Amino acid sequence: MSTADSRPIRLADEPLIKDGTSLRPWRDDDLAALTEAGQDPEISRWTSVPHPYREADARAYLRQRREATAAGATAPFAIAQPGDGRLLGSIALSRLHWAQRRGEVGYWLARWARGQGHATRAVRLICAWGFSSLGLERIELMAATGNLASQRVAERCGFTREAVLRHHLRGRDGYQDMVVFGLLAGELPPG
Repeated sequence: MSTADSRPIRLADEPLIKDGTSLRPWRDDDLAALTEAGQDPEISRWTSVPHPYREADARAYLRQRREATAAGATAPFAIAQPGDGRLLGSIALSRLHWAQRRGEVGYWLARWARGQGHATRAVRLICAWGFSSLGLERIELMAATGNLASQRVAERCGFTREAVLRHHLRGRDGYQDMVVFGLLAGELPPG
């Protein structure tokens, strides 16, 4: 993405909330919970998150979130518990291509937040926000071929399975093939 194709992103002033899941800007006081969540080998199994995950990695992650937002490259949110704001995970719209009005959603959930519907609600929230607030026309989601839980999240959110990219992401255990899903503006199911 060239600098001519970037713009600063203004995140929502108020948290985005749906049925027990909240998306809010990252805060400095997320450091301890982020460091703890990053210890989970399931996160590094499916993403490029380093393993082992240290406090220095968490500090760098928080700094990168702020810088990427200011540069117009990423719209990152913490997935949190409404009310107390407890960190549950991370979600972002990234690889934003403003001229083409498209981006990619990526996320992870902490071990203590899985199996409760947070991923599906978070993906729905950020996609709705991306279409309405950022004017995106297409959002992609990639999931490793072995990550069936993330593929089910994509399907529940109305994404269409479009392709498999071979040897696409290098993770902790080596290269992974990735399933590409696409969602167009107007395709997000109600609810």
